[in-house]
Amino acid sequence: MTNIIQQQLKSLLQPLLDISLIIKGESTPETPYAELSTVAVTALGMSDEVSQGVDEQGYLTVRGQRRAEIAIHYFGADGGNHDVVEQLCKITDGLKRITVSEQFQLAQIGIEGSPELKTEMKEDAEWTPNSETYLSFFIHYSVIIKDAVSVIDNIHAATDGGEININLTR
Repeated sequence: MTNIIQQQLKSLLQPLLDISLIIKGESTPETPYAELSTVAVTALGMSDEVSQGVDEQGYLTVRGQRRAEIAIHYFGADGGNHDVVEQLCKITDGLKRITVSEQFQLAQIGIEGSPELKTEMKEDAEWTPNSETYLSFFIHYSVIIKDAVSVIDNIHAATDGGEININLTR
């Protein structure tokens, strides 16, 4: 389900950038580019709603709400921090536009609060400290999961001395 949401986010956010936007794990283009990733996904509410029974095709339907943290990292040709902030601010500025907001509403994706630029301190293999600036924001969306379940109507088992029939009803 996360892959579908990532694809929707990519299609909604790509027009805001003048560089390629990829989903983490896709083949990387030449720099500069931005990479979208899902940091964490949590269920909202006490639990998901599960349908009372299995439908005619043998599917059980589960519905729920999810909250996901999304991160967008910029990989520039020179890696300068100014380029990072400039590129990522195109997304934050674009999300404030009414037309972009309407597109998110049509996709049934809600943005919680305002996107934030975050800086994370890291050390490389030589223990040299450096920092990485990225864009972080939270989204809300609904999930509908159809799970194929098997329903057993009849079990037939043979033993050494005879047959055992067990009939199950649904």
